[in-house]
Amino acid sequence: MNNMQRSLLAIYLPITVLILILDRIYPTEDMVQYLKYTIMITLFLSSISIEKMFREQKIMVLSFFFLVVGDFFLVFSTTLDNLNMDVSPFGVAGFLFAYLCLIVAYNKNFKIGNEEIISGILIVIIFMYVFISLQPYVKGFMFIGSLIFGIVLCYMTWTGICTLFRNYFNLKISRVIAISSILMFICDIGVAFSVFHPVYSKISVPWLQNIIWAAYIPGWTLLAVIISEKNLRINVKDK
Repeated sequence: MNNMQRSLLAIYLPITVLILILDRIYPTEDMVQYLKYTIMITLFLSSISIEKMFREQKIMVLSFFFLVVGDFFLVFSTTLDNLNMDVSPFGVAGFLFAYLCLIVAYNKNFKIGNEEIISGILIVIIFMYVFISLQPYVKGFMFIGSLIFGIVLCYMTWTGICTLFRNYFNLKISRVIAISSILMFICDIGVAFSVFHPVYSKISVPWLQNIIWAAYIPGWTLLAVIISEKNLRINVKDK
């Protein structure tokens, strides 16, 4: 682990704990939303400043750009009192493009073997549970958009996990990619319940917000760790 990777973990993991505490104490305060958005912007800026040796890392940085766009519409916009329209679809679109970038970056040495099949089945089972639980509350265009987003999220998570079996990234980085992908998956499942399920969508639920942010910030912090890795691939000839 290099100095940049240590710094990222030393900064953003304690910040995650701080956010979890603030969400418990001040669950609806605008200042907490500003802090959350600022944190993700600084992660984006950190990913830009890192020297990148491989084109996959440049694609990962692009995913951070779409994350910042998505968070503007999903997090920052909640603090705007004069906003008279629902801008959340723009936020969802931002994260959709972010995950498409990660799919392009992770989907190397593609193959279908026993490990890939087992991983895919587990993800599909979880997705089907979420789909069945929330389907009664999602209608019309939102249903179609959510289904597309869910499929892209599942594929990103699956291909991230499958880097463990494809021998393109070094094993250490493949493990980090898998953990990062799983955390993003957990985060978005939590978001789906907080947005669509009537039990959680009508009021602020601190424990659910804790799950979302405990997965969200570390998941993207690990992506920044991947971007700062100098020994990303097993075969480094083609950069």
